[in-house]
Amino acid sequence: MNTPGKSANEIAELVAAQCIAGRARRLNRVITGLYDRALQPYGIKINQASILVCLLTIGDASPGEIGARLQMEKSTVSRTIDRMAKSGWIQVTGKGPGQIVRVTESGRQLMVDCHEQWQEAQQRALALLGEEGVSSLKAIADRLRVGC
Repeated sequence: MNTPGKSANEIAELVAAQCIAGRARRLNRVITGLYDRALQPYGIKINQASILVCLLTIGDASPGEIGARLQMEKSTVSRTIDRMAKSGWIQVTGKGPGQIVRVTESGRQLMVDCHEQWQEAQQRALALLGEEGVSSLKAIADRLRVGC
């Protein structure tokens, strides 16, 4: 969209009012915050829980496979699995492209222990987004084949 003669402030107002990415990122921060606060007593964040869920769903996987399935950057996956391994929730074997990540018993127990808190966050997200909002997000994610 060409906007000749518009000032930077006018363009910024237009972008602020119309930018899909900006809205998606703000929504992501709000929803992520709901889950992170709920899971805080267990020392886990929702991005870490997503990796546990992925691994428990598909089984052992490489960091690259985790990143591809969860649409996460390689460096984010690497940092996150390092932290999770230090916490004892996962085990990483091998080096380089041959690395394999698997959930430990401690990670399995964590998933069981924090499920109630996750359910509470889920209810808060549902209340915030409404049934229609949740259905729309699920439809978009399904269309994009995002997640495990």
